[in-house]
Amino acid sequence: MGLTVRYLLGTRRVIAMALLSALPVVLTLSLAAARVATFDILLFQVLMIPLFLQVVVIFVTLVNATAIIREEIEDNTLPYLLIRPISKAAVAVYKYLGYLVVVLVLLVPPVVLSYAVTEAYQGTAFTTDIDVLQGFLVATVLGGAAYGGVFLSISVLFRKPLALGLLFGFVWESIIGTLPGDVPKLSLNYYLRAILKGMIGINPLTGFLTDVSAGLGVLILVGFTLAAVILSVAIFQQMEFRQKA
Repeated sequence: MGLTVRYLLGTRRVIAMALLSALPVVLTLSLAAARVATFDILLFQVLMIPLFLQVVVIFVTLVNATAIIREEIEDNTLPYLLIRPISKAAVAVYKYLGYLVVVLVLLVPPVVLSYAVTEAYQGTAFTTDIDVLQGFLVATVLGGAAYGGVFLSISVLFRKPLALGLLFGFVWESIIGTLPGDVPKLSLNYYLRAILKGMIGINPLTGFLTDVSAGLGVLILVGFTLAAVILSVAIFQQMEFRQKA
């Protein structure tokens, strides 16, 4: 796990990911500096749902999750790692856990800081709208875990995972959510929004109709994540790696 954390944090890519993750902080600071009259905790949510959960989280998880195994396969460094007395399954699990540590380091602080800026601008205490902070933290952690599981599976199945990951994250997740009936339940974003609606007292999701409670949403995302990681491990165990001459 430590090797994966150092690998993901040791490339120039992490600078771009950190800058992208900081967008909510930059945006809330800009709104506060401009003294926007309508800037409050409700506007914070209106901005965070599409910007952070549907763009930043997906892109940061995509870039990092597709790198932890596929890049080592392409660079031919995995055979050297597998020489050690450790199973392929353990390697895959440790890499996923390392990935999770890194994305949470990138994604969680901006949520807390942008929320703190919003509360400070309103002139309210940090805990005044604590349900909003808790809802977004839960959604961020579970979103990072679930999307990471999907993108990890894609990366062990396909040689060019970024393109397929982009299709899933920004096409599938967007289109499926707009279709009628129960079809939106096939997207991860549906359950993230259900969690936000269930956990936050005053939210902008009044038009989002769902019969999924926050607790059920959490259970579904946890189960989905476990299934995706198990699938990735099973596929990875069947792969053969040979050192290139």
